[in-house]
Amino acid sequence: MELLKLSKLKLQLQALVAEVRDLRDRERSATEQHHLLLQKLKHNEEECGRKIQELQGELASVREERQKLERKVNYLENDNVLLENKQKELKGTMNNLLQSRESFVHAYEESTSKMKRSIEAKDRMLNVLSEKISSCLALFDSIAKEVFCIKQVLDKVQNIVNDREEVGK
Repeated sequence: MELLKLSKLKLQLQALVAEVRDLRDRERSATEQHHLLLQKLKHNEEECGRKIQELQGELASVREERQKLERKVNYLENDNVLLENKQKELKGTMNNLLQSRESFVHAYEESTSKMKRSIEAKDRMLNVLSEKISSCLALFDSIAKEVFCIKQVLDKVQNIVNDREEVGK
């Protein structure tokens, strides 16, 4: 029985040795996996660190670009306000110019209307004067003809008087 016990013990020992070997293999495998996982983790940490640095650089660049754009937007908004003020000012100037133009046109029309009436009155006066001058000229012509006729009559009378004086002498 001792042999049987011994054989059992041997088998148990062999089983334990096999189990110990298996456990050592598993431990070695687990250690290798642990070591590989640690290397992978370190590699991932390094890569994440690089990516974080890249992203932080990108973030800083984006922030700087955003600040530049915000400054440009502020400048553009200020320019827009100035342009709106200029536009209002120009509209006011244009309205003043249009009012001045309308006033000038009205005054010009009124002035030309007065001048036209004045010219028409002068034309009527000139026509009246022209008619008076024409009638005076006609009267002078008539007077000149009468004077000529009277002169002829006087000449004839003078001739007759001269003839009678000659006859009376």
